[in-house]
Amino acid sequence: MIQPLITPDEFLGLEGMTHLCAAGEAPMLRTHLEALARFAADKSTGMPGRARLEETVASTRLNLSWWVNRPASDIALLAHASEGVNVVAQGLDWRPGDNVVLADVEYPSLIYPWTRLTQRGVEIRVVPTRNWVLHLDDLRATIDRRTRLVAVSQVSFLTGQRLSLAAIADAAWQVGARLLVDATHALGVIPVDANLCDFLVSSCYKWLLGVHGVGIFVWNRSRVPELEPVNLGWHSVASRGGKTDPTQVALRPDADKFEMGNPSFPSIYVLNNVLERLAMLPAAKVEEHALCLGGIVREGLARRGWTLMTPESPRERAGSICYAVPNAAEVAADLAAKGILVWGSERRIRVSCHVYNSSDDVERFLSALDELVTLS
Repeated sequence: MIQPLITPDEFLGLEGMTHLCAAGEAPMLRTHLEALARFAADKSTGMPGRARLEETVASTRLNLSWWVNRPASDIALLAHASEGVNVVAQGLDWRPGDNVVLADVEYPSLIYPWTRLTQRGVEIRVVPTRNWVLHLDDLRATIDRRTRLVAVSQVSFLTGQRLSLAAIADAAWQVGARLLVDATHALGVIPVDANLCDFLVSSCYKWLLGVHGVGIFVWNRSRVPELEPVNLGWHSVASRGGKTDPTQVALRPDADKFEMGNPSFPSIYVLNNVLERLAMLPAAKVEEHALCLGGIVREGLARRGWTLMTPESPRERAGSICYAVPNAAEVAADLAAKGILVWGSERRIRVSCHVYNSSDDVERFLSALDELVTLS
């Protein structure tokens, strides 16, 4: 019997519910309400309260630095991961004949920004997966001396495949290409090392158990010191020129120069709260927990003859197990009616096990799946 690392009663809305949907919408900690109350209290106290808002931002960056293995000064808190991708798309010095390499299973946020670059003569090269798996040899074969950027997810939103960042960084850096990593489905469940990429982005409302409104952008300035923001706001500059020289622009030296204005303080209060809660757990234990439960899910699905999209090896997966289903949304709705939450879209079901799950949750899901198959 595998017990939860954080008991479900610490979360809102899990009573009588089997939540296997962290990769879609994670549940909220009850203490998030206290964090939001702290924000409201601080917001109401003028300049002293504003100082506390800024202190919480600084604390959040410092906590995140431990998770991504980069200094807090290299971390910007943007509106979402998509904004971070666009910072890179707009900020690099593209030349006609350059190319961007990505896989056919990437989330749209990691694809769409590059399409604007085709007007400037930049080629988008899409690496096809084979049987849902992105093979490193296929990626290497697509990269050449004109590859300016490789964009990958550390863990695929679609298939649950986990990639070796060290191997991909080696392939990209050998030809002088930059590496952009989306860690949305990795951060909070498996190790993420931003030293193995040039740029890293992540959402916060999934495995990090936060909410919408804040996204992480990590700038590895030791590798790309020349990156500058294209879009500027008051927050981008270190000091104001004042009335005598209002157009003076001296950018902040750290990653916060990519933040044009005030961040989403309520979202950051929540994020800081959950980072402090997760810090109470050994990171290796969180990963082991997700891999063990995911292994039970995958084995159970394989025994039942479902088409698995997620690799079997624990080194090639994280917290999600995906399997092909033509009527995925309908299956997910039927399971939800039984009190079991999974994610169903793109003709697949994604089952995600996190710190609040147990082996009983997995068995409940498999039993409910059997009932649905019998009924059909």
